[in-house]
Amino acid sequence: MVLPVCDVCLKSGMLCQGCEKKLRTGEITQLDLDIAKILFKVGEGKIGFKRTIEIGDIVIIVTEKDQVGKLIGKSGKIVREISRTVGKKIRVVGENSDLRSVARDILAPARISGINIVYGTDGDQKYKIRVMGEDSRKLPGRLDVLNDIIKQLTGEETLVVVDRD
Repeated sequence: MVLPVCDVCLKSGMLCQGCEKKLRTGEITQLDLDIAKILFKVGEGKIGFKRTIEIGDIVIIVTEKDQVGKLIGKSGKIVREISRTVGKKIRVVGENSDLRSVARDILAPARISGINIVYGTDGDQKYKIRVMGEDSRKLPGRLDVLNDIIKQLTGEETLVVVDRD
């Protein structure tokens, strides 16, 4: 599996010229480097990811769709280790996933009751993601932050709302 840093750098703890250049130019971040070190250690080089997105106190790890379960780990063990190390909430999302999958992954453990298309007066469309009222306390962050995350991952304008019974 591919990590943003080469195996030699992860084994030695020192960055080679290529990885150092990636870090300097902003192709990878210090957070990418920290998470790559953790995954290399716990996954023995078999678990990887594409990139990370940091918004507020939430870090989204983007990986291949079929690698999401491996990255989360049995009973969430690997994600808990990453969360403890970086001191932020962690969400794992499959790359190029559809809106419903991304919303479900980002908003978990809150349950989605539905997704509707809302058309504005100017003709633009927005997706309204409804979360069950009893799950409002389970949302992993503020609604505006969650909307930003979903927009960055899908490119779609969204509005997360809590259903009131």
